[in-house]
Amino acid sequence: MKLVFQYGKINKYNPEKGFGFISTPEQDIFFHISDFPATAGEPQVDDKVKFVIVENEGKFKATRIERLDPNPAKTRKAEILAHNKSITSSLLSSFRR
Repeated sequence: MKLVFQYGKINKYNPEKGFGFISTPEQDIFFHISDFPATAGEPQVDDKVKFVIVENEGKFKATRIERLDPNPAKTRKAEILAHNKSITSSLLSSFRR
């Protein structure tokens, strides 16, 4: 069975209780911190995320939550610049020998 990811933005999060809500065009979806990847750090309001919705006792819950890059074009540009800098440094060091 193929997972269908939904997209939304965290609109509420209570770190003391470990849960919050993700806003989608249709509705707000509950999530628990245990469904947020530990490596991603604490969820923040306005984080863009993708997730899978499951039904839990008649209510919907977000699982398999992944934080999305808030500015992918800027991130990609930074990666390209870093790569180009490493190539330039490598070429220049070859000429200096």
